[in-house]
Amino acid sequence: MRQLSVKLESMKNHWNIFQDLFSSTCSISGSCGVVMENISLFIIISSICLVTSLSGCTDTAEKKEEKEARAKISMPDPRAAQNRADREAEFQKVVKDPILTPISEPTTSEKAPPEVGYGEKSDIQILREKERAPRIGLLAPLTGELQEYGVDAMNGADLASEELDARGGVKNKEFELLVFDTKGKIKGAQMGVEAFLDRSVLGFIGAATSEVSFSANKAVNEGQLIMISAGSRRRLGDTGPYNFRNTLNDTEGIKDLLNYIQHEKKWKKLAIFNSLVNDYSIQLSAGFKAEILNRGMDLTHELFLWNSGTTYMSEEDTSIGAQVKKLKQNPPDALIYTGDGLEGKQIVREMREAGLDIPMVGGEDLMIPEFKALGEKAKGTLVYSGFNPKSNDPKTKEFVKDYTAKFGKEPTRLAALSYDAFNMLVQAIDKAQSMRPSHIRMALLSIKDFKGVTGPTTIGPTGEAIKKAFIFEFGNTGDKYDFICVREPK
Repeated sequence: MRQLSVKLESMKNHWNIFQDLFSSTCSISGSCGVVMENISLFIIISSICLVTSLSGCTDTAEKKEEKEARAKISMPDPRAAQNRADREAEFQKVVKDPILTPISEPTTSEKAPPEVGYGEKSDIQILREKERAPRIGLLAPLTGELQEYGVDAMNGADLASEELDARGGVKNKEFELLVFDTKGKIKGAQMGVEAFLDRSVLGFIGAATSEVSFSANKAVNEGQLIMISAGSRRRLGDTGPYNFRNTLNDTEGIKDLLNYIQHEKKWKKLAIFNSLVNDYSIQLSAGFKAEILNRGMDLTHELFLWNSGTTYMSEEDTSIGAQVKKLKQNPPDALIYTGDGLEGKQIVREMREAGLDIPMVGGEDLMIPEFKALGEKAKGTLVYSGFNPKSNDPKTKEFVKDYTAKFGKEPTRLAALSYDAFNMLVQAIDKAQSMRPSHIRMALLSIKDFKGVTGPTTIGPTGEAIKKAFIFEFGNTGDKYDFICVREPK
């Protein structure tokens, strides 16, 4: 086509010459007769040139090379396509067979980064995972400011581990309990996860502290190291498929408590006291408010307590007494408070001094010795919790007895949750197809109605526990005041 374009361009030049010749001849001669003779001659000559030029296009060196190239192309061997298909089928067979294509050492294929869906793996991919050692870890602050939480978690897991040894282990294997002290530091938690991965730990129990719950999240999920948080109040399942939590969800606890208030206490009017110095209190208050409105109950007051150090806050905004006095207008049936127990104690005192005999409603943060010391003043306080050490449930009674004998004190909620978390992991190991992380994860997700000392537990699709609350009311038995369980989950 390039040669043809050149020739057509040449014709265009001829036509331009013709126009010039025609114009000049007419102007000189004043007559077009002679011009027409010249035109006839010009057209004949141009036609001959055009035919000659076009015929020359087909015989260029470029066309000859194209013909020669085409002559070299032969028809393919009819067996080639079948041979290629046979080779591909054989390759796929070998690749998909974990025996024919083994992976003896951990590689990047064992990791599950976010971009490939973390735990979403095919059966073939799972079979490529290296089986983990019969080891269960505990990550907790055993020293430092958070030591109390860590020791409780360690004690619960230690008792469960001791009982497992007495039963002869699981899958004919004895399991080690490896404990790592985070010292309450983010770096400590990260080092602990690395140590567990180095030792091929199958899964670990995480104490209810923030440095354990969140700081090692990336390493936990990429390394497919299962973590069951025992007591964390924050949602963890949404942060990755290898994060599990067996703690009572606050949303469920609020529903259970308000359900008891509506149907057993017949209370209709509620007020909320928000502690703005406590982020957990803000979250919990929002949950109570939403559930109150959903139930069509009457929210009489929303009180707010600001930190005294907050800029531009009035004395009224930072005074518990000033806030409590607002309850005298349209007094509620109960006051919901979601802050810590020490503030709760002060609020109850202020209400009684103001002549308000209004019971308090809240979470388990109120269940501390300082609040209990209020005695008669705090009578009628209602809270929800995740554990009842005074339960008549046979399994719980045995746990409390054994724990008290071993450690010399009654188990806390965190100790009980750690005990249950260890046993849930053991149950998953027993039911799993293998000791590979993905098989253990799937077995955990399949747990339904696990009979633990913290109540029946089902693991939801994101690794969050689905369970019901224990409801407590503060009262007295004789001259002793305490929180008494009035409803247990069944």
